[in-house]
Amino acid sequence: MSIAVSYIDSFGIPRCGCPDFSLATNPKKWKSKNLTYCIVNRDKDLDPQIWDKLILEAFESWSRVADIEFAKIDHRQSSNIVVDIGSGQSHHFDGPMGTLAWAYLPPKNDYTGQLLMKFDTDEMWTTDPEAQGTLLRNVAAHEIGHILGLAHSSVDTALMAPYYSAGVFCPQEDDISRIQQLYGKPTTPNEDGSPKQ
Repeated sequence: MSIAVSYIDSFGIPRCGCPDFSLATNPKKWKSKNLTYCIVNRDKDLDPQIWDKLILEAFESWSRVADIEFAKIDHRQSSNIVVDIGSGQSHHFDGPMGTLAWAYLPPKNDYTGQLLMKFDTDEMWTTDPEAQGTLLRNVAAHEIGHILGLAHSSVDTALMAPYYSAGVFCPQEDDISRIQQLYGKPTTPNEDGSPKQ
């Protein structure tokens, strides 16, 4: 099973460690377009309500642009996606300013199991792009892209570009075209009845 790791490279730049090209020719995706997720632990840097809100926004950024929906549930064992935290080597982390987060990618097409994503508690998670630290929503949205089956983008301004950007927190044009190839365009209208954009 492939894993996508976001980390700080040797130049001090946050980067995701998912292979850049090996998945592009043979993308794998979920069988269902209605996935559930469970948040089992949260980092103390942010209030639990804020943490949950940012994770929700990261999931919604994908459901706005593709025919895929997410529902938060409280039962880890029956969820498709588990959102967790960790620290140290036992959780595949390496201290501050190293590995930021990681997530598994679907191991096969029409996957029906469960995948895990984790965030390093040794990092400083924030909601403020001007503050020191890493924006949780940006990293979560990127890792969710991998969980949905996307490899990295060669477009520097894409959410799925290998390098973290504080200014990119939702799927961009390249991300949207690729996720729609896997799941189709969104079909559920907005609350006011208009099509999702």
